[in-house]
Amino acid sequence: MNQDQIEFNKTLGQKQKEASVKGCLRGGDEQAGCAGKIVQAHSIQRGKILASIADGGSGKVYYLGLAPADDMTSMIPEFKLEGIKKFSTFSGFCGWHDKSIFQPIEDVVFTATAKQKDIYAYRAAAKELHANLESKRLCEIQLGDKLGVEDFPPHLQAMLPLILQGLVEVPPFIKKAMLEGAAKQQIKIRHKQCEHNIAELRQICDDLTGAIDHDHPSEFEHVYHSLEGACPVACCTSYIPYFDHDGNRIISEQDERRMALSRATRCLEMKNVMLNVFPEAGRTHFIFTFSKGNQTFKDAIERLLKLDNGSLRIGLSNILLNYAENSAYGPNYIEENFSPEQITALKEAFSSTVFDPSAFRKGSINLFVEAISVPPSNR
Repeated sequence: MNQDQIEFNKTLGQKQKEASVKGCLRGGDEQAGCAGKIVQAHSIQRGKILASIADGGSGKVYYLGLAPADDMTSMIPEFKLEGIKKFSTFSGFCGWHDKSIFQPIEDVVFTATAKQKDIYAYRAAAKELHANLESKRLCEIQLGDKLGVEDFPPHLQAMLPLILQGLVEVPPFIKKAMLEGAAKQQIKIRHKQCEHNIAELRQICDDLTGAIDHDHPSEFEHVYHSLEGACPVACCTSYIPYFDHDGNRIISEQDERRMALSRATRCLEMKNVMLNVFPEAGRTHFIFTFSKGNQTFKDAIERLLKLDNGSLRIGLSNILLNYAENSAYGPNYIEENFSPEQITALKEAFSSTVFDPSAFRKGSINLFVEAISVPPSNR
């Protein structure tokens, strides 16, 4: 690692530390009913799931992430190793709520009850809510007192592409200032998107909390499926499904633009999907949770589940690679079942939507290799 990379990582790490959010999401602003300090809660269960995926000796899992390229001009995708004590953690619950909320999925066998599926979905939404709270704060740290300042007017935004293409010439100092303005504008857009996401995810969490704690009817439903064989692959995520498993649009470009400008005010209007994948008891389990008003997504998943076994596994792999950043893989499983060319393709599929959330890379690789057996948890 060169000195530029070291300095880059140091600066990024410091800003992320400043942007960290520690508070119990269930307790709310007043931390009502909270007991104990804020803990590093696992969005993917450590003892029951991650321990079964990790290579025995190292206690580590693979995850897909980004690292600075050698020339520091871009970010490249790679499989990274991380210990299961740290992987998938977030400071979003106090110790008491972390234990009491998730006990029905951590300390008992998964039987796909409605309550268990609600809890899995709630954790995915809570993890995404916490991530957006931190992302919003990071934007505020990056911009400081410039957050509310409109210093990159529309006519300059329209001119910049022409300058970059060499069709319009300006002095270097003006070009530099415009590039800085464009970068700040992107952070402001991200800040606004985070505000929209936070408002929607709070509503989702409140709805699922009502179903879990008080048996209130939920505005969300689940599609559950399992595959034969406990593959060492797991994820806990919330995403917007712009495309189905085959790369066909299920959210139009017009709706995509509308969603970028305003948030949904009712759960029935929301396009968010919570996805949980995990191995247990010789099977690989999938829980898709989505608004009862999201018929286009429900139709897409039902089409997927009607496919033959091989096509189904590839379709599920495409969804996971394109939409699930918070995913864990067994290191030996990846290295022993996929060629170097396939591993490169997996990384590229992951990176395509990291850089552009409304993109989709259709692949033909099956992440869920059959006849895989995961050792039972010691928990």
